[in-house]
Amino acid sequence: MDYNNIYNFKNPIRHFINIDNIIFPTSPASIDIDDTCWTKPIKFTIRKNDNSFRTLKLPNIISLTCAYEHFKTFPHFDDPQQLDTSHKRLSVRLNTGDFAIGEYDVQLENDFEELCVYDNLIKLDIKEFYGRLYTHYLDFNGLPDRYITNMNFGATNGLIMGNYLSLYFAEQHLAKISYVLENALVEQNIVCDFTYFSDDFYFFCNKEDVSKIIQIFYSVLDQFDLQGNENKYEIWDYEKFNSYNVIARYWKKLIAHCNTHYSSESSQNKLVFINQIVYRISQLYDEKQKRVFINNFFKTKYFRTLNLEKFITKEYDYHQLCYIFRTSPESLLYCIDKFSYMNNFDKNKVKKFFKIRFKESLKTSFHEEQLYYFYAISELGLTDILAENTELVLCSKNQVLISYYLSIHLFSEQDINTLKNNTDEAYWFQNYHLILYTPNLLTDLENSILSYLIPEKCRPVPNEKSSAVRRRTTYMEFYKENLSNGKELIQNINDIEIAIHEYLDLRFEEEENLFFQ
Repeated sequence: MDYNNIYNFKNPIRHFINIDNIIFPTSPASIDIDDTCWTKPIKFTIRKNDNSFRTLKLPNIISLTCAYEHFKTFPHFDDPQQLDTSHKRLSVRLNTGDFAIGEYDVQLENDFEELCVYDNLIKLDIKEFYGRLYTHYLDFNGLPDRYITNMNFGATNGLIMGNYLSLYFAEQHLAKISYVLENALVEQNIVCDFTYFSDDFYFFCNKEDVSKIIQIFYSVLDQFDLQGNENKYEIWDYEKFNSYNVIARYWKKLIAHCNTHYSSESSQNKLVFINQIVYRISQLYDEKQKRVFINNFFKTKYFRTLNLEKFITKEYDYHQLCYIFRTSPESLLYCIDKFSYMNNFDKNKVKKFFKIRFKESLKTSFHEEQLYYFYAISELGLTDILAENTELVLCSKNQVLISYYLSIHLFSEQDINTLKNNTDEAYWFQNYHLILYTPNLLTDLENSILSYLIPEKCRPVPNEKSSAVRRRTTYMEFYKENLSNGKELIQNINDIEIAIHEYLDLRFEEEENLFFQ
């Protein structure tokens, strides 16, 4: 099983973390829940909107893998859409760690068909859904909720965001909400159809029923101790919805335009897709749409199989490309390798861009974008930029990036001493790599693990019980085995590109299978 995609589902940071190569002295399926304890996740903040962020929490590896091994046989675990086929939009693929290809297009087409029948589409969402989900309300099929609460330091009020287990149990609970909601609408004789994607609900209805549906939705949520987000709802009609949802049409036009300006016989083709992307995103309504458009173009098989040696790079291509990267730093994951290998691409012409944007990103809370710039800078060989920013990285609270800096030995002795002061369990991810790459800590391995990695709830105390010793032994053996064998928790910097390629190849395979269905 690919633990990486369970550990981080959907978010591209999964390409930077590698727990599939970890050694388990005892199989996670065999570890007794009583031999584990509450553990603290690390915080990893990502962009939510233009100026706001969402906090993902990366759980202790033993906590996550033990829980997965006990929950993986639950009903429709690998396809939660089957929990509520009439209403659930979300469809997953665990082999890619992403949502199913083609599902968005199917749902969008259905939305247009519904808007031909009904007057309006109402979009409503649940306020702070993951944070308000009490584990006592979830169905663990008789298993203790400790498998989940252990990942969040014993907290029962909320699921941590980012891992697949949380997504599955959230979808399980949403199916129950959907069932009650459907019955409530029938009881009130409301003629409408509804679907939902995670905590976003889509109601297709006629104008006279809009206020009634909103009231019913909020009433049903109240039965589950949840609230609707009253300040965040949208009402669409066909015309407005059609004007907004143009991304798919733009992709097709972009590729068609590029094909008419390309000759396989020539090595002097122009990179017209760059100009076309800039032109198309200028016509999109919001930043999220722009990022989706850019990312998905660079993920296409069309771009990934394009032979860039048959193209020349014009001066204006550089500033347009940098604008694209600035608009969506994630796109760097899917294209920078191709540009870095392109003989006609002058890396020095983008050096200033990466020098400034990486530094500015380190002043924000967008940890994932910091990693995207780090990856691109490494791919382009502009490593002096990395060395210039050690102080900002040290203060960034980005434990994954700090771990990379430790792995390539960019921190000074003074920096290392600063990191050594972070003994709280909440720093376990970076502290693992601190031990791995600091010789005096690695030599004194057991004491280092006790100081930096053993969960707070099973650290030595006077007159402790034998059960506490057993719990500590579980974590001690795990960390000793992996650290003594030089196992990283981060993806080796030279293997990030390979991991991304494997992900894209699986997407292309899925796309081809969809085409032949």
